[in-house]
Amino acid sequence: VASATPAEEAHGPRRVKVPDIFREKNPLEMAARQMCVPDPNWPQNADVQWRIIALARGLGLPMPRPFRAPYMPGITVLIPHYGESILMMTKELFQDGGRKGELPLMHWLKHTYESEYAAFTSRMQARSEGWPVAGSDWGEYTKAQWDKMNSWASMRMQTLWRTVAGMCLYHPALQCHFEAQADRSSSLARPDVWDPSECFRCLVSMQMYKFFDQTQIDHTNQMFEKLPDCLKVAFIDCQGKGRAADADDVHPRQRRRYFSCLIDKTCDALPDRSRVPKLRIELPGYPILGDGKGDNQNHAIPFMRGHFAQCIDANQGAYFEQMLFLPCALGEFRSRYRGDPQAKRIVGFPEHITSDIGSIGDFAASAEVAFGTILQRTYAALGARMHYGHPDIMNKVFMMQQGGVSKATKTLNLSEDIFAGMDFTLRGQGRTIHHQEYFHLAKGRDLGFNTVLGFFSKLASGTGEQVITRQAFRLGQILPLPEALTFYYAHVGYYFTQYLVSMSLPLLAFVWLLVVSSDCEGSFDAFLSCSVGGRSAAEIMAGLLGIWFSWLLLLFLIASSLPLFVEVWSERSFKTALVRFGKQLCTLSPLLFIFQGKIIGHYVTNELRYGGATYVSTGRGLPTERRPFVGEAHGKGLKLKKVGGLYLDYAAITYYDGAMLLAGTVLIAFVGGAGAAQSQLNWIFVSLSLVIVSWLFAPFIFNPYQFEATRFWEDLRCLTAFFMEDGGRHWVEWYNRTQLRKGSGRSVVDIVFFLGAFFIVAWYAMMNVKIQALGQIFAAYSKDQLFELNVLMLMPPFICSMAYCVVAMALERIMGCYGAIRRLRRRPRRSGAAFLDLEAGAPGVADGAEVEEAEAREVHVAERDRAVKPAADPQGAGGESGCRCCLFGMPLAISAVCVLLLDIVEAAVALYRFTHVGWWRAFVAGLMLKWGISCLLLHLGEGVLRSQVFERCGRFGLVLDLWVRAHRMARDILTSVLILVALTPLVLINMLNDYLTPGLSLHHLLIYRNPNHLSKREAIVHACQWDVPEQPGAPQPKA
Repeated sequence: VASATPAEEAHGPRRVKVPDIFREKNPLEMAARQMCVPDPNWPQNADVQWRIIALARGLGLPMPRPFRAPYMPGITVLIPHYGESILMMTKELFQDGGRKGELPLMHWLKHTYESEYAAFTSRMQARSEGWPVAGSDWGEYTKAQWDKMNSWASMRMQTLWRTVAGMCLYHPALQCHFEAQADRSSSLARPDVWDPSECFRCLVSMQMYKFFDQTQIDHTNQMFEKLPDCLKVAFIDCQGKGRAADADDVHPRQRRRYFSCLIDKTCDALPDRSRVPKLRIELPGYPILGDGKGDNQNHAIPFMRGHFAQCIDANQGAYFEQMLFLPCALGEFRSRYRGDPQAKRIVGFPEHITSDIGSIGDFAASAEVAFGTILQRTYAALGARMHYGHPDIMNKVFMMQQGGVSKATKTLNLSEDIFAGMDFTLRGQGRTIHHQEYFHLAKGRDLGFNTVLGFFSKLASGTGEQVITRQAFRLGQILPLPEALTFYYAHVGYYFTQYLVSMSLPLLAFVWLLVVSSDCEGSFDAFLSCSVGGRSAAEIMAGLLGIWFSWLLLLFLIASSLPLFVEVWSERSFKTALVRFGKQLCTLSPLLFIFQGKIIGHYVTNELRYGGATYVSTGRGLPTERRPFVGEAHGKGLKLKKVGGLYLDYAAITYYDGAMLLAGTVLIAFVGGAGAAQSQLNWIFVSLSLVIVSWLFAPFIFNPYQFEATRFWEDLRCLTAFFMEDGGRHWVEWYNRTQLRKGSGRSVVDIVFFLGAFFIVAWYAMMNVKIQALGQIFAAYSKDQLFELNVLMLMPPFICSMAYCVVAMALERIMGCYGAIRRLRRRPRRSGAAFLDLEAGAPGVADGAEVEEAEAREVHVAERDRAVKPAADPQGAGGESGCRCCLFGMPLAISAVCVLLLDIVEAAVALYRFTHVGWWRAFVAGLMLKWGISCLLLHLGEGVLRSQVFERCGRFGLVLDLWVRAHRMARDILTSVLILVALTPLVLINMLNDYLTPGLSLHHLLIYRNPNHLSKREAIVHACQWDVPEQPGAPQPKA
């Protein structure tokens, strides 16, 4: 403890009054305060409450002896940055003349942080007389006032400014330690020697600083001006090879020379206000060889100060009182002798999630809280914790021995953080990974539906790549069995389990329908041997499903939420945990997590099948704008100006499977599967309903302003234009990018083909029994006629639809028309050369065809919104002249409806004999068999279309192309219409809600947990007669 100053010794100890919040309270008083009578001395701000509780809890936990100033070891906080927001800008917070009914982001921030905004306004009014009392009239604020509000909003959004400002709190915290308990007798404690910046450095690795625009450069300079001199920025600079390239042994194929550079506030400014580097280290070539983040961290390691490093993300923050724990955290590495393995460790710490705004934000924050606290301490105790990008502190010396703080191999190390822990564990020699609870940093998580699922798609793809890495293989060999099982469960096993769970109900519905369809028909049962012990197949399945699905389903639901519940209970109170759990159930959290499990399963299995994982950048802002269904339309007519929406985002991942599961459930009820033992099937139908609703409607339920009538009708207009405009070219382009993916390396026959073969064999075995029984009923049939009957019933319905495609393509050619298929074939193709100059860091010249073909090669490329370009005139492509009435040929949507109707008619005619004898179960089974074979043929057809053989198929290739695309468009038409029809009642309910209670939106209550957000109406105020200035000689109004 520091010695007392002469002034303190002269005056003696002082008497102070301790605030009531620090008074010791017994458990009975605490329970009464939490449950019955609120404590008037307890702050109302939730963030302040957490800070006090976290500080008190941290002081009570075991921690090592802290380092004493000025003998602090050096530490560097490394923050990678690519294109994240540095400071919020006015156009992000408020846009004058925005869309009617939508509220600006600034309004949501003001409401969410109401007391803090009031304090901010009060401070501004006290400092400057010109600060307006404008409230939420955002257009009344000046540019200078918006600059202040941008800084205030940046500290409450997930910006780099908030992260750097929080991390720089280490600087005053170290100074506070020096003033409180420094060893004044040391020469290092002299005022002219001691400097916190010598112990701490905040290093921001800005990969794209060289290519920043003027706004980003200005924001970076503002950070230098406002924050302490411990802030440094590392970036990658590049320049021409120069005349000395040969003398310096620069590789002949290297286009430029690259340098790791360091700048700070003392560097000179160039004319564009960027800084001149004070340190430059030439790199041996282009440094970004992976997905960016790992290389961005590793190239900045030479500029780190001290032995320890803390790698954090650009969406984190910090609190001053938590920064005071830094000397204790560094004490975790204190070694007692040379070679002490105590220094060979990674020490992890929990995070405080601050982005629990709205329902989606609360769901994501809850999952992150459970993962970052109770699960981390469990993994650490069982020996399977790794590094996850959390605020872990590492010994930089030992991390440099394994190649850096992250692995950076392209695609393979997409989840780059975890490999630091895996390599660290593999090196052994006493290296350990620990987890402590007394020190926290803040972190923001995703707030929107699409951003949350985009983040999990990245994690799932990265996990699929982890499975095939040598680190995972070696850990499986050297870890003892308990640690190996924990490592599997904590990483790969979780994602595989999500896939198995998401596939369990569709598989169960398939088996249920198969068993019930094989039951007796109620007529001519003597020819069928189908009853077991006098019980029907429906009763047997009902008894089995009644055992599997019972009230125990609630127990599993509660068990999945138990980690979060226990953590909140231990940190806050039982009441707080119960209220939070209840809010999540009431705001439909199961729908999000069911959908999330489907997304995870899709991406992790696709990664193992095809590879090609890519980094997915997710915005973390509060979703205040409505995402359309398929795009945005022009003012009038069926013309799209932008393609992109919720249906296109998830059609191939969840909507198709949700529609098939719904159809399977309807067929189960149709064939009598739900008629027997109804009471035993309640829970299975609850489970099916949850999965169907989640897979089909969850994105729309959590979409802001989804059920407004005017926008819903606009969705209908956009959907029609999506399928009909220019013969269906919007759908064709989207299908090529997201599903067909020519050039992606997929084979014609893959695992889906063999799984489909099992499906067909199962239905064929059952149908064969039915057909044999039908042959016994109609004994007049000869063997040849019975064989023809078998072929007719088992043949997929493709003859009529294929004939239609032949006729349609022939008519188009005769009439000189160019449908969507022919225009696609006539488009000139480019070579596979890359259209993006990665080394230059700037895009090159590319047309739409090149971009589309390059994206098709990326299996997991994120679908983004695209502006619509005018369609090229087919007659200008060098083709024959034809009538203008059929310039774009037969619309593909009409062909889709025709082939669908022809398939249904062909299948029904082939199976009419079953309906003739009243065998409806056999009829449904026949439809399922024909549908399965048709799906298998379509899958093979898609494989041919994306193969190189297709280019040599000539006119037959056009027919096959039309047949495949028409069926796929028919699937999209049915699925999209099903979703919109099912959403129509919710639109009507929302209209009724707006009519009866305009200020209480139930949908906003669900999404934002606040129903009172309405845009203000504008009114025209007329001056009354008394407000008009008096004119000389004018008559005065009567009293």
